[in-house]
Amino acid sequence: MAAAFKVQNNLGLKGGMLVTNPIPEEYAMDDTIINQAIEQALKEMNELGIHGKEATPFLLAKVKDLTGGDSLESNIRLVLNNAKVASQIAGAYVQMR
Repeated sequence: MAAAFKVQNNLGLKGGMLVTNPIPEEYAMDDTIINQAIEQALKEMNELGIHGKEATPFLLAKVKDLTGGDSLESNIRLVLNNAKVASQIAGAYVQMR
């Protein structure tokens, strides 16, 4: 990833890059439980006419409620892992300069 960022920078390309980073397996929820919660939350969001910038907070809160808070813990672990990966990419990028 650091090499890709370096090439982008060297070419003077503007814009960002999407780095996908899955949740560490030990913090992932059971697929059936989380997918059912997401589907139910999406259905309710659509029924209520929620969209735009209100959609994400609604979905996060609804899924948290539907999973008894388990999704919040998983999301926190994902954010922490994302920060770890970002710092590793940044460190590698700095060493390439």
